[in-house]
Amino acid sequence: MVTEYATDGVELDFALPGGGPRVLRPGDVESHTPVLTEYVAMISEMVRSRKGGPGQVGVRVLPTEETNVEQGLDVRAWLREGLVDFVVPMYYAYFILDPNMPVDWLIDAAADADISVYGALQPYVHDEQTGASDRAWATPDQMRAAVANLYAKGADGMYTWFMRWPLGDAERRILTELGDPDLVAAGDKHYVLARTALNASESHYKCHLPLEIPSTDKGSRHGIPFYLADDIAGAAGDRIRQIRLRVKIDDLVTADRLRFFLNGQSLEGEHCLRSSSSEVAPYMGQWLEFHLREVLPRQGDNLLEVSLEIRADGLVSPLKVAEVEVLIEYGPYPSSPRFRGGG
Repeated sequence: MVTEYATDGVELDFALPGGGPRVLRPGDVESHTPVLTEYVAMISEMVRSRKGGPGQVGVRVLPTEETNVEQGLDVRAWLREGLVDFVVPMYYAYFILDPNMPVDWLIDAAADADISVYGALQPYVHDEQTGASDRAWATPDQMRAAVANLYAKGADGMYTWFMRWPLGDAERRILTELGDPDLVAAGDKHYVLARTALNASESHYKCHLPLEIPSTDKGSRHGIPFYLADDIAGAAGDRIRQIRLRVKIDDLVTADRLRFFLNGQSLEGEHCLRSSSSEVAPYMGQWLEFHLREVLPRQGDNLLEVSLEIRADGLVSPLKVAEVEVLIEYGPYPSSPRFRGGG
């Protein structure tokens, strides 16, 4: 294909298409990892030395270094030896958009080797993998949040697929913005933290949601880390009109008492609105929506902590932090009162 046709290059796919099977059997990983590296090197040499000029060599790999190593994929060696021109971290069997995909290790290693990384943007924020009854495509604000995080961490470009068809205004807007980091940075963001898939396979990295808090576990803080690209404390923060933190907790009732902390600061002084998490079954849980004015998230790594102080009398079931979202809304002019720095 590469030597007989005038293609731009070739892209090797080791990201377990279709969710499997394994690249190597567990017992063969140690002995055959060098063989796979030689295989990538052979293809790289073939593509780059072809008649008519060298082609590009790309590779799709799994998001975490651990899962790649378990499959016999020595991605660091491929980067160190310059065998590829670009790399795409992704996982086919998980179609949920993750603004916190754990690819920092790959971006850092690729930068050291002057090799590009393209972030893979999955199409949905909910589907049957997370227990949702319906499939929900990512909105432009949700996609923009994931794109902003990847650019902030050093990604060079973006991939996406399986968008709603036929493409409408929302999809065309998403595609228009993907290649423009400045346009992405200035737009509204809706960060939706990903959930671990139901019946996740061994190659699926673990997310921090859902988080279960036993009814007997009083006073312990349970942490949920997340990353935000927005420069809230900087010059761009002047245009932020509103920051909302939304937390969905299954089995929560009004008599329960919880405490929330953002980067070590209590959210007790922030305005909080409650609503049912279900339109037909209000007993299923509640959404808590904090309108943040004093305690703000910061650019980069953040930590939300939740502690159970009182469980309603007679209830012994655990509480489950099912969803966490951060919504950042921008306006065309400086807002008042001015947001304080979130350092």
